Amino acid sequence: MGDVASWWKEKKEAEARRRKERAYEASMENLAEARISPRYHPPRPWRSKEEQLMIRRLALQWWTCRGSKPSCRAWAREKLGVSHVWLLRLFRKFEADPDEVQRLQAYGNPTLEELRRAKECTQRMRDRGELRLRSPRRRVPPAIKQFVRERLAQGWSRSRLARELLLSLDRRTVKRILQKV
Repeated sequence: MGDVASWWKEKKEAEARRRKERAYEASMENLAEARISPRYHPPRPWRSKEEQLMIRRLALQWWTCRGSKPSCRAWAREKLGVSHVWLLRLFRKFEADPDEVQRLQAYGNPTLEELRRAKECTQRMRDRGELRLRSPRRRVPPAIKQFVRERLAQGWSRSRLARELLLSLDRRTVKRILQKV
């Protein structure tokens, strides 16, 4: 009886592995198809090139620092404003690529003032719409908020307002708008 149970378990595990492989292959095919589409555009970066470079330089400085230093988590969150997991990934890249380390060291010692200026550059780019927004949710444009307020003031019902908004927006966005009003 034990042989049948182990055989059945192995069969189910093999099926699960094949299903997972097929799902991965299908997602890679979908991604390749999307990339060749004329509507495809690569995602915008999270921060400016200057800030990326400063974060790498400061991470390298922390990584090569001897003596007492703050924890990786504290350094990442408080000083750099990034995830400590991302810093750990950077450290693995530093270990794997000594040329990158030399290139970053050639810039000299970074300062927090340089990081502040780089963050200002990032903020200007974000204000111009050149970078991703920090929030994963899309912001509702002020014109739509104003439209909703005006229609509610005129006595429109939420269902009528929802029908009107669904003509131009997706369902999730309409739901979020109506919840906030």
